[in-house]
Amino acid sequence: MIKRTFKRNAHNPVFKMMAGAGRAMNRLYENRNHDIQSNGELTVLKKLAAFNPQVIMDGGANIGDYSQWAARLVKNCLIYAFEPVKSTFDLMTSNLKDQKNIIPVNKGFYSENGIRKINLFPSHTHSSLYDIEGLSYHPVNTIDIELITGDSFLRAQGIDHVDLLKLDLEGAEYDALAGFENALKKGKINMVQFEFGYINITTRKLLIDFYKFFESLGYSVGKVFPKTVEFRKYEFKYEDFLGPNYVAVKKSETGLIEKLSRR
Repeated sequence: MIKRTFKRNAHNPVFKMMAGAGRAMNRLYENRNHDIQSNGELTVLKKLAAFNPQVIMDGGANIGDYSQWAARLVKNCLIYAFEPVKSTFDLMTSNLKDQKNIIPVNKGFYSENGIRKINLFPSHTHSSLYDIEGLSYHPVNTIDIELITGDSFLRAQGIDHVDLLKLDLEGAEYDALAGFENALKKGKINMVQFEFGYINITTRKLLIDFYKFFESLGYSVGKVFPKTVEFRKYEFKYEDFLGPNYVAVKKSETGLIEKLSRR
């Protein structure tokens, strides 16, 4: 009866207000939050620190904030900070000049090596290989950037193991994962943190695509919340594009999964 009453009066001002409040509460509950200090990203780093990670890769490092936090929270760890946009890279390099354990790399991760154009937006944080639809602002310019597969970078640098691969690539996360497929198949990467949100409507990569990719390689997928990571089986209701961060952890890393799951 309640459902029927609501449906028959869906445009009633009171019901519209209740629906808006419900959507707002759902966004809060599902952690639509890009603030690293409150959305759980730092919680993940703090919990990971207990396992003494040696190598972290920060894909889409922007001006270096995440890499700096990682350096503070994870001691004695080598951090590679990848930023392909030269102007942003120069700013990042300046910000990281006193961080001896962070190595800036002026390249971006992708499914193949090469040069591609990237869209530049008014903010440093939104450079994207994709023409993002539905935004209230538009690209101000495009430039060529150098892209590299993760597998080729690992080979070139002689890196045999990565404790955390973090990808914040404004829609190119799935493309970058394809470039790490060999390392992921061989279990050389313990954990991947990746973004999933509204931009995936443009890229046409659904959450189920990430689930299938990781599960086929022996990883468990969970969503990052402020105090915990909720490892859960895929359901249609999670295809909400609210984001922002998910992790995939090797199923064999039972201690890490248990640690991340605690509140």
